[in-house]
Amino acid sequence: MDGIQSYTTTDPQFVGSETCKTCHEKQYSDWKDSHHDQAMKVADSTSILGDFNNVLFTSNGVKSTFFRKDNEYYVNTEGADGQYHDYQIAYTFGVVPLQQYIVRFPKGQLQCLQTAWDSEQNTWFDLQPDLEIQHDEWLHWTAGGMRWNAMCADCHSTNVHKNYDLSSGAYETTYSEINVGCEACHGPGNLHIEFYQNPNSNSSSPKMYMDTSTSSVDLVDKCARCHSRRSQITKYFNYQGHFLDHYRPSLLIDPIYEIDGQIRDEDYVYSSFIQSKMYHNGVSCKDCHDVHSLKLKQSGNVLCLTCHDSRYDKPSHHFHDLDSEGSECINCHMPGKVYMGNDFRRDHSFRVPRPDQTVKYGTPNACSGCHEDKSPEWARDFIRSKYGPERPSHFSDHLMAAYHGDNASLYDLLNNGDYPEIARATALSQYSNQPLISEELVSITKFLQDTSDLVRNEAVLAFDKSGNADFSSRIEPLLHDSIRLIRISAARYFNTISKDPEAKLDLEMAENEYLVELEMNADFAFGQHQIALYQQAKGNDELAQRAYEKALEIDNYYNTTRMNLALLLYGQGDVHGTEALYLKVIEQEPDFSHSYYMLGLLYHETGDHERALEYLAGACEREPVNLRAFYNYALKLQEVGRNKESISVMDRALQLDPDSESFLYLKLIGQFNDKQFSASYSTCLKLLEIAPNNANYKQILESLTPRI
Repeated sequence: MDGIQSYTTTDPQFVGSETCKTCHEKQYSDWKDSHHDQAMKVADSTSILGDFNNVLFTSNGVKSTFFRKDNEYYVNTEGADGQYHDYQIAYTFGVVPLQQYIVRFPKGQLQCLQTAWDSEQNTWFDLQPDLEIQHDEWLHWTAGGMRWNAMCADCHSTNVHKNYDLSSGAYETTYSEINVGCEACHGPGNLHIEFYQNPNSNSSSPKMYMDTSTSSVDLVDKCARCHSRRSQITKYFNYQGHFLDHYRPSLLIDPIYEIDGQIRDEDYVYSSFIQSKMYHNGVSCKDCHDVHSLKLKQSGNVLCLTCHDSRYDKPSHHFHDLDSEGSECINCHMPGKVYMGNDFRRDHSFRVPRPDQTVKYGTPNACSGCHEDKSPEWARDFIRSKYGPERPSHFSDHLMAAYHGDNASLYDLLNNGDYPEIARATALSQYSNQPLISEELVSITKFLQDTSDLVRNEAVLAFDKSGNADFSSRIEPLLHDSIRLIRISAARYFNTISKDPEAKLDLEMAENEYLVELEMNADFAFGQHQIALYQQAKGNDELAQRAYEKALEIDNYYNTTRMNLALLLYGQGDVHGTEALYLKVIEQEPDFSHSYYMLGLLYHETGDHERALEYLAGACEREPVNLRAFYNYALKLQEVGRNKESISVMDRALQLDPDSESFLYLKLIGQFNDKQFSASYSTCLKLLEIAPNNANYKQILESLTPRI
């Protein structure tokens, strides 16, 4: 055994934080009463902070009365049926700046109230005051969006097993410790305890999951399992492997992030921090935060100056009065946002303010965030006057250029290995969201061997989106990649193309991991949606339809599923079912263009010209811009002889895409049919500029020459 002691207990067991206290009294003392310690508690007089003295709180027409009965804590509020009921508080959730309250429901569901206690202002408040949430919505406190088992537990307790049963919809969720205890970060401690209770000079102490020798990169990855926006891909976290062996993190995508990568929605730090220069220079969470108390190690600029030169703390750098808010490093380099009603959190990408990007693209910047009375142009010019006209290269320049139409900039970002891997992976994801021609697919095959796990995964997903089977031999090796997330993506690709690789055993093993991910997220609408896509690829349309319907049962507003289900029903010849689904999307999202477009096409197929024109026109008036809607609307107008209107529609489309050959050609046909021969001639000349060797355009030009 090479001097390593053999233990009779081979399966690591959790022993509880109180056991750790015996030897680690200082660490335990620091942790005690921290946010981790108070992440979740049994509701009683020592844990509850809120006022339950018959207090009435009203928000968006919903009344919540907080009271006590028989030494227990209750709320009377609107339930899932739209009626008012008394609910007993079972647990507290968090402590500062807010405390939430949890209620037990049937089938093991634990639900978080939408009304929370502001523990700084000592008042009740609504977590979503700007939303009028109906009792039948997924976001209602009694539904999936506020369900502890699925949304909260994995990060607020220790050793959580969700244990969701799809057939019954019941949860048997378990944990070893109700809050975030020592073993939540360090892993199960029984072997560690056994070693020190029975010391052996010929053996070494079993290594804990996270200890003082953990590298900065590994530490950030280990913290990421809770401090990131992500979904789970395994049934539970077993303290083995890489972050990406258990979780699928969000990329820098809208609306979670601003289009330049700054925080917008809650991101929980990880995907922001790994953008930063600090992360890439070996800084980790523990350099600023005490890992047990979670408090900052220093206050104010003193903390920053433990690493940075003191010249950065002078007006010659920040151009603000000393000891003013503007002189604080974090206010320029870590602007923040308020989440959950009162929780101010700072952006951990530590970027330099870029008001020039605000002027060009409309993104936020720290200067304008403070100087609300000044314009972004003022802030841009001030920066230029102090630091010169040029800004250092930053990946955000490429992301924003791409968002505004320059898709080639994504490829440039992707190819720059000096940029953060999260930004490169985002670029590849966005790049592959458009249809890629064969040459473009070939150009991204090299990223299947990228050193970045995130980039490698997005490369596999790019080919999955394409549905192109020609590259299967390139993707087959990734079925046994060292990272589980990538193996799952490779299995998904082979399922999409309905083709087995030569290494069938590798596919079987990777597909089993894929099925675990699908099962783990089966209590989410997006999870059922993914199950439906899996079953459709297998040719199991009945199972796919069942999964789509289950997704809508979970979240009746999950219209991505409704759009897919409509196509499935249309393929089965169910025109009325298809129509009803599109109309429901329009009812719920009246400004969403794609549902109008698809309904317009459906009416065209069924010969209802009037309604086809109505809905195709509607698609052209809504977001997101759908250029195919303009084309099909103009084509339909020509079909019914309304050529002048079709020309007008194509002119609008050409304002968005001036060099579109198909738009110009359709405009030409409309002009010709309307006997606008001189205008037709000019349009035909433009077409020949684009395609000078097109024989059809030459023939049309010749036929027009005698008519002008």
